[in-house]
Amino acid sequence: MADEETEEQPEKKGAGMGLWLATLLVAAGGGAAVPYLLNTSAPAEEVAEEEGPSPYEMPASEETAVVPFGDITVNLNDGRMNRYLRLKIAVLVAKDDEIMVTEAITSKAAVLKNWMLSHLSDKGLEEIRGTAGLNMLRRELLGEFNDVLFSDHLDHVYDVLFEEFNIQ
Repeated sequence: MADEETEEQPEKKGAGMGLWLATLLVAAGGGAAVPYLLNTSAPAEEVAEEEGPSPYEMPASEETAVVPFGDITVNLNDGRMNRYLRLKIAVLVAKDDEIMVTEAITSKAAVLKNWMLSHLSDKGLEEIRGTAGLNMLRRELLGEFNDVLFSDHLDHVYDVLFEEFNIQ
């Protein structure tokens, strides 16, 4: 009786493996076919030509300008407050908006620096460490720059660039 049970178990495993493999193949084939079955619109190139460029799309690098913002130094939220962060920031804008953004930064620099001092002083070392921390910080700064500098709710600043990023 023990011999009969051991003979049946390998058959069950083989049948289960075959069923699993068949399901995997069907799912992969069906998933690969979905874009072809659902694609009823014009190619992306034709759509882009018809609609024109998106106002939120970053222009090509030759159509952009870098506007300096300046330096900021702040103590990090560390138990003994013996660590500080020093940043030198610039912003990436469309070449056509360079003068407008420069004037906006000049007129609202104090407001932005005040916000940055408050915001960055709440950050701990772990929050700004590594690529993920830097990217999160860039996104936060980018959102605040666009909100403070422009009331038209368009993103005139495309990116925040760290020229220096020092933690001591």
